[in-house]
Amino acid sequence: MSRKSKKLKAEMWDRMQFLFRNYYDRMVHLKLVYEGRLDISVLKQVIVYMVEKAPVLHSSFNTTVLEPYWRKENYTVDDILSVAQSDDAEFDADLFLAGTIPYDNNVQIKIAVFEQTGDSVKTVLALRVNHMCMDGGDLKYFIGALANNYNCLKRGEYGEMRMKSGSRSYDQIYSKFEGEDLKKARGLYKNVSKIKDHVGFPWSEPSDSDINRIIRREIGEADFAAIRSTAKKLGVTVNDALMAITFRALYELCGLKDDDSLTVSCAIDLRKHIVEGGAKGGLTNHTAWLACRTLERGETMSDTLVNVIRSMKTFKRDKFMGLYSLPLLKLAYTIFPQNIAEFAIKKGYDNPLLAVSNMGQLDAQKLSFDGSTLKGGFISGATKYKPFFLMSVTTLLGRMTLSTAIRGSAADVAVANRYFDLIEKYLREFIEL
Repeated sequence: MSRKSKKLKAEMWDRMQFLFRNYYDRMVHLKLVYEGRLDISVLKQVIVYMVEKAPVLHSSFNTTVLEPYWRKENYTVDDILSVAQSDDAEFDADLFLAGTIPYDNNVQIKIAVFEQTGDSVKTVLALRVNHMCMDGGDLKYFIGALANNYNCLKRGEYGEMRMKSGSRSYDQIYSKFEGEDLKKARGLYKNVSKIKDHVGFPWSEPSDSDINRIIRREIGEADFAAIRSTAKKLGVTVNDALMAITFRALYELCGLKDDDSLTVSCAIDLRKHIVEGGAKGGLTNHTAWLACRTLERGETMSDTLVNVIRSMKTFKRDKFMGLYSLPLLKLAYTIFPQNIAEFAIKKGYDNPLLAVSNMGQLDAQKLSFDGSTLKGGFISGATKYKPFFLMSVTTLLGRMTLSTAIRGSAADVAVANRYFDLIEKYLREFIEL
């Protein structure tokens, strides 16, 4: 597709995610498994329709001394979509997900369809996208819109196709505030999520032979239903339960003493502060972090749960949750040239050593493509560089998938699987409450 070159503004979160290239590979990953086949011709038309509505997805990121920007680029649908026959579609999809997209590439999203050969009529759809363009929240929207538009086109209902577009500015997070609350929100320069504990995940030492890997563990329907049931009886959220389980697993895995303190950062979706949840804006990032900290492990699972809830309670009661320090970031990018802004922000920013991002439920109905049946899938965050650790969490079809992406070795796969073993151990301990 040809068009005159045109610049797009690099928003604050775009530039922050570019800075995060020092900590991870900037990709967000998705895999969905279907029984049946997809109509590739229809899929191609839908992809072009949606990418045209979101020009940042067919733009290159250009760095300059003063201020970076996006530039719209020429592309074809084949730059985005690849289709292959495979005798192990899920394995090949996992290999695809381990790849990256250069920030100066002409497209910032890659989609692959792997059709299982042999007797199994299975199709795996895999997608990776530059985190600078969107976070997990908008990826959930994007894949839902992809399925909806595909189904509309299959039925000939062209007028029913939808794709949101509009502002990608971080300023949308203030759209629900008025008066004094708005003034206060725009003046929250203090960083309340400063990391006080420097406990790292026990990865092996970095090596030139390390490669990108996604390690995951699926919690089955029965166990996930039991977690939900126990959480409801105790009057806590599933996320509270998951964080308590995570803390106990990390205390054991990292060899901490019971009276050691520990901080795990927890992702916050800032769309709660946006009118209509960001439905009228463009694809972008609206994610911040809060630092959940316990001063001790606690003798029992109940003790750990209380410690986690006590830590989270202060954040949950704050109407400005997640908005602290954002004006400071905006100020740095406004008054400083790009290279100085990055230097200043890195001096005051602590990338979380241990983090959890619970992206919640993937709506199976919204992910259904006509002519196929959804069988499973997940979203996973960026591939971290050592020593950083992120556990991504999504639920689909009554099952919960835990995943971590790391540039590491076979030894690191073993460490991650040991961690997931401990998660399952403490999951059962929580259920027994």
